Amino acid sequence: MNQDRTRGKMPQTARQPLRSPASHSSGRPFALRLHLVALVLAVLLPALAFAAAAAWDAVRGRVAAEEARLMETARALAAAIDSHIAGHMAALTVLAASPGENAEALAALARNTGRAFGGWVVIFDRGGAPVLHTNPQGGAMHTGVLGPGGALGPGGGGRWVEQVFFTGRPVVTDLARGRVSGQMVAFVLVPMLREGVVWRVAGMPLLPARLSQLLASRGLDGRGAAALTDGQGAFIGHSRQDEDLVGRLRPPRPERELGPQGILQGRSLADGSAIRTAYHAVASAPGWLVWVNEPEAIFREAMRRALLRLGGGAALALLLGLALAAALTRRLLRPVEALVARAEAVAEGRTTPDEAPEAPPARVSEFERLRRAVAAAEAALREGEQELRRVQRIGRVGGFMIDFRTGESRRSAEYMDLLGAPAESSPGSYATWLAHVHPQDRARAAAYFESVMAPGATQTDYAQDYRVLTPFGTRWVSARAEIERDAEGRVLRMIGAHVDVTALKQAEQALRDSEERLRLALEAAELGAWEVDLRQGHAVRTPRMLEILGFGSEAQFGAYPSWRDRLHPEDRERLTVAVEQVRRGESERYRVEYRFLRPDGQWRWVESHGQAVERDPETGEALRLIGTTQDVTARREAEDRQKLLSREVDHRAKNALAVVQAALRLTPRDDPAAFAKAIEGRVMALARAHTLLALGKWKGAQLREVLEGELAPFLGAAGPAARCSGPKLALSPAAVQAVAMTCHELATNAAKHGALASPTGRLEISWSVEEGAGGSQLHLCWAESGGPPPAAAPMRRGFGTSLIEATVVRQLGGRIATDWPSEGLLWQAWLPLSRVQAAG
Repeated sequence: MNQDRTRGKMPQTARQPLRSPASHSSGRPFALRLHLVALVLAVLLPALAFAAAAAWDAVRGRVAAEEARLMETARALAAAIDSHIAGHMAALTVLAASPGENAEALAALARNTGRAFGGWVVIFDRGGAPVLHTNPQGGAMHTGVLGPGGALGPGGGGRWVEQVFFTGRPVVTDLARGRVSGQMVAFVLVPMLREGVVWRVAGMPLLPARLSQLLASRGLDGRGAAALTDGQGAFIGHSRQDEDLVGRLRPPRPERELGPQGILQGRSLADGSAIRTAYHAVASAPGWLVWVNEPEAIFREAMRRALLRLGGGAALALLLGLALAAALTRRLLRPVEALVARAEAVAEGRTTPDEAPEAPPARVSEFERLRRAVAAAEAALREGEQELRRVQRIGRVGGFMIDFRTGESRRSAEYMDLLGAPAESSPGSYATWLAHVHPQDRARAAAYFESVMAPGATQTDYAQDYRVLTPFGTRWVSARAEIERDAEGRVLRMIGAHVDVTALKQAEQALRDSEERLRLALEAAELGAWEVDLRQGHAVRTPRMLEILGFGSEAQFGAYPSWRDRLHPEDRERLTVAVEQVRRGESERYRVEYRFLRPDGQWRWVESHGQAVERDPETGEALRLIGTTQDVTARREAEDRQKLLSREVDHRAKNALAVVQAALRLTPRDDPAAFAKAIEGRVMALARAHTLLALGKWKGAQLREVLEGELAPFLGAAGPAARCSGPKLALSPAAVQAVAMTCHELATNAAKHGALASPTGRLEISWSVEEGAGGSQLHLCWAESGGPPPAAAPMRRGFGTSLIEATVVRQLGGRIATDWPSEGLLWQAWLPLSRVQAAG
């Protein structure tokens, strides 16, 4: 029935074809070509409408770009003004930090500072009165401040000075006219501190001319202008009309309160023309604004050019679209027209159906290709999911998702495996997760989680490491996730992964333990460690290594091997050769002792051990060296002292033996007992001198100790008196032996014939340092009294006299004077201080 009714209607349709309103007059239906064109237009018209809207947005975007350019210019000028003010503040801060005790130096520094900025400097006391003014036009100091109504001065801006004293912070004032100079200026005021308290305020003017030059130097378009206003709206500078506008108030804008930056439209103050203005606040001067304007015609011209370009482009695109639509229509119509031609040929009897040419196929292959592409994509997705799960299982990575809106949570099988739970078990709640966390990490993990999820938090990355309790023991987990939030900052979802990092944590702990053991070993041995990258010339040294070499940080060293310049010239080549042998592979390690010049000027002996830890596989050359360094200065100095001591002992022993040999040879042998006693006394004198030298580590001995030691054997409990007086003086080792032998011979003679032979005798030994023509001299005086009457000078020279002359005159380069007054022997010697005094 349906089929019959359909057939019955088809003739009617053929007789009375459907007509569009436009075709009623002609009675002819639209062709398929026109329908396709109408279809193309139906598709294009919304696109054209959208393009028109987009074009309008583009025009508005062009205007916005021009406004952004204008705003960027204002921002740059505001930054330049800030930099200009910062320069004044920096200069005043330096001035404020200078000591105030020297008024002339402070005044000179203030004048130089003012001249550097083309202005002057004023320093105010706590009462607001200027105590220093460098403006040559200022006259008396009290006339150099700004007058009433301005930023400074009595009745006007004294509040700014008071504010600086009260807050201790710098201040930038508004514009005002100086009462004496007549100039319109603003001031930068900076506190001057003494013992943490503001005791003065230093100020320097911001000259409108300078500010105007700064505004004009930014390369504005010839049709634009820039201006600067203070907190009261007064013009401080202008890029074109600075002389005319400075000091005038900018017209107020009651329609709205100005923010820190923005765009305004208005009229030019100069000619009333329409302008568009961008303004930006100056950060360092509250209330100051930078204004940059350009004629409104510039923006209208930008809109006109944009509309022309976009309209022409749209027309061209429409024509091109229609042309492409016609070509595509032809391609679609060709099979249809061929089919119609075949049907008409068969209907008119011009050919049979079998002989009629086949219409070209009109197959649509995109659907089949799409089906195959979807099937391939699904297969690839399944394969990718399997590979991802395999990677997660190998890397022990478990994924999870928590939806805080619905409470839903999902965890992968790998995640559950990390916790030692069955894959099909319930994911659990927050409390369940926290129960798996190790008790020592639980509070920290919970606090971090709650801080990230707290209302008002903005963090979107979640990362923390903690231990979890599993049936197989404790495992370390590294949790990483991304947090999704809504516009109000509320948490929506968390998607992340857990990674098993137990092996990494164990390795890190083992490394820390090893480093700690190494550190303790190095500290115990007082060793400094180092590492050198020979490719990059980069070295890393431990704090102990830096301490040994006298540097506070690695940065003070410079690139390796620049530090070699501090090696002692005698040691530099030896170390270079040793390092080169290791670098070339001729040796695996080296040990070298060398001297290093520290920054404090000290030469330190260090012992360095180094070896190669990485070599080039092709050339075999070392790429990295590691080693240790130890300060061996004390050991080297001890060795040097030991060598010196050995040489000194050997030298003194030889001298002593030579003296003994001379004593044996020259002492008279007539009386064996007297001979033995004389030899014994002289040997004992040498022994006492050597004992003093040994106690002084062979560096010398005090003159008083030498004299008192030699006199002791000759003084009894109730015998003659002897006194030594003179300044403290250390004798050199050679002088100790010479003075000891001289004192012994004089004492021996006094014990036989002089003051020491009588109980009433007295001996005075004194010394002093005198300045003479040949330099400083030691004057040594031996004076006897109270003994037997002195005889005349001896007729012959004995061993004692020869020994004294040999030691004092020939060995020490001195001179001797001997007298026999009635009181007793007076013996004097003058010895060059440089020959007898110990070094250091």
